[in-house]
Amino acid sequence: MDKICPVCNNVKRIICNCEKCSTIMNDKGIIQEFFDDYTANMEISDNNQFCVHIYQCSNCNFYKRVKVNKIFI
Repeated sequence: MDKICPVCNNVKRIICNCEKCSTIMNDKGIIQEFFDDYTANMEISDNNQFCVHIYQCSNCNFYKRVKVNKIFI
């Protein structure tokens, strides 16, 4: 069985509130895509147990890393 990130695969949506101003934060994608240039040919290097997403507050620009546990398919 394979494990997938439920957020990346649109199985689950995580709603995060900003720690600074309580505004709902936007999912900016996985950490690798956020900090590095991503190409379709590039293998995604992530952990087998979880996927790290970056969330950004549209109000105060605060960033937060969220570990999303992978699920079996």
